[in-house]
Amino acid sequence: MRTDQPAIPYVQSSASQDVPPPYHFPNVSVNAFVWEAEMGAVQSYCDKFLNLGTREERGFEYRPASSWPYALLMFLDYPEMISSNREPEDIGETPYPERGMTSQREVFVCLPVIRYGNGPRGLIADSDIECVLPFIVVDKPWSSICGREMLGLGKLLANIEIGDGYYPDGFNGSVNLPGWASSHIGDPIDNNLRFLDVTAGPVLPTFRLEKKPEKSLATLFQSPAASLGISTMGDLSNFFDFASGGLFPSSMRTLGLKQYRDAKYPQRAIYQALVSCRSHYSNVRDMRLYDENNVSIRFHDTGSFHEILKVFLEVGPRASGLMFDAKVLGAFRFKADVDYDDMRVVHEFPITGGDGIVARSARSDLSARWFRPLKGFFGRRGQP
Repeated sequence: MRTDQPAIPYVQSSASQDVPPPYHFPNVSVNAFVWEAEMGAVQSYCDKFLNLGTREERGFEYRPASSWPYALLMFLDYPEMISSNREPEDIGETPYPERGMTSQREVFVCLPVIRYGNGPRGLIADSDIECVLPFIVVDKPWSSICGREMLGLGKLLANIEIGDGYYPDGFNGSVNLPGWASSHIGDPIDNNLRFLDVTAGPVLPTFRLEKKPEKSLATLFQSPAASLGISTMGDLSNFFDFASGGLFPSSMRTLGLKQYRDAKYPQRAIYQALVSCRSHYSNVRDMRLYDENNVSIRFHDTGSFHEILKVFLEVGPRASGLMFDAKVLGAFRFKADVDYDDMRVVHEFPITGGDGIVARSARSDLSARWFRPLKGFFGRRGQP
């Protein structure tokens, strides 16, 4: 149910580091790694962060995408980050597009989830596929703040290293995070604990391979002709995106729980909403495959990091103090231009009033992407 509310102006402050979308990031270098996701962990994430309240109250339910039961780990290097807002701005300060540009590195785990609407109509018109990022880190504080405030993504500040591997055309990446080395009460927080290590051999085709049996389609592309074909497909992805009207999977919608605490009662929320933003990859080029037999992904299951890992990996009930090796099914790299835009609130959860908290009713905008252009034909027409 949607209710009209007066618009409340945002108070602009030069002390704020958040920059609202849209954003344009040209020449982004992407290294991506795929492994089989743990469906039980994904469902637990959905139930905790997306399926708040009862299904009847919210009108939908999120579940893992069982037809694509994989997790995607991505290392991204942004050489240029620009505010691409072309709307006239009167914020009393320098407009965002005139504030120059910056750069950053980012690492995240992406899991596809499906929203199922209630009832026959909801199942058709309100069901959609989106992506949740249960783990996302950046190496710039303004990006961490902006991601949380604007996009509802739980970004953490980290030390991210991205470089060449042992062999030419290889890859090496790592993430260091603040955390607790153990669960003992009173132990200090360490600001530079190793969380993740990724290494990859040279891209295909190459003679520097550890000869192992084929495990996936990636190992079939070991000839120069096949590797060139993959690169050409990457260069042609823009044509497919244009021809399919944006349905080609070069774009995805991230989904996050945006919420604020009550000052007096920190265990209560005064605002909760599922917020979505489109990330669109264009001008995809220089796509190359790694041999997954020569890729290593190692998560450090120590101390407080265990709480992060159990969201998307099948780990034990307690931190083992060891390293968890993900079974890599595929790995590739490419360059692209990335745009973040089309941000919207999918669903606002109701807030119970009382003791200084203003009650807030639920509001939804659940229409699937394919159904939006047709929505006006099926809805009730307004009065002339």
